[in-house]
Amino acid sequence: MRALSLVLALTSTCAFAQQSLFNVPSTQETLPGRLFGQVQLTGTSHGGEVNTTLELGVFRWLEVGMNVFRMPLYRLTELDDGAPAQSSTMLNANVYLDPLEWLAFEAGVQGGVGFVPNTTRLEPVFYGWVTARFEAPGRFGSYVVGAYSGTRGALGKGPPVGGLLGVEVPLIEHTLHAMADWVIGLNDLSVAVIGAVVFIGQSFQLSAGVQLPSPGSGNSFGGVLELTYVPVPLQPGEGLGHPAERPQRKKLVP
Repeated sequence: MRALSLVLALTSTCAFAQQSLFNVPSTQETLPGRLFGQVQLTGTSHGGEVNTTLELGVFRWLEVGMNVFRMPLYRLTELDDGAPAQSSTMLNANVYLDPLEWLAFEAGVQGGVGFVPNTTRLEPVFYGWVTARFEAPGRFGSYVVGAYSGTRGALGKGPPVGGLLGVEVPLIEHTLHAMADWVIGLNDLSVAVIGAVVFIGQSFQLSAGVQLPSPGSGNSFGGVLELTYVPVPLQPGEGLGHPAERPQRKKLVP
């Protein structure tokens, strides 16, 4: 449940999810009563965009928030008429369950409206996902698997369903982590991003990565830069019974 990039001058993808790595939900909760925020800039040789997410933890198992996705940053070529909706404003909600110390599940949905490419007409934008997060023993990282579905406004041209994979492995624990995720499919959201995240103090994280098109999707190579604010973990004795020993990362992505 955490879920964003500066332009590196390289069709861009959007982080549809709450707490995320780059574009795949990290499947971690937002602490009750606290806010999570993420800003992502994505750039390709065709254009660039900004995506933002703001989340509020309501209960340990529920967070709600809003997203503004695909805000144009620059445009070098005209958008295809089949591209996802632009400048989309969406509300979202996620539910979270961690039955075991090393296993967590998340399901979420986002809904709103955005502009049909190259027009001033609005269209509905809906996106939903389910994920599972596995914590490997020791320092062997965290792994996320899942599936997603969405409307044309969210995914653009191509099949409306696909898979999700993500991984985050500490290189220097709590300081520098390797990170990668893959939105599997043949639509405009289908890309992989390989990069790293640097932890800045207790609350901020800066991520950067290279965007690779999912095979057969026809998407572009590019770059992603993401700034994330994560609420300071609860200290022992503050309640909720949730471990807080390590910095949290929303969306492993969107």
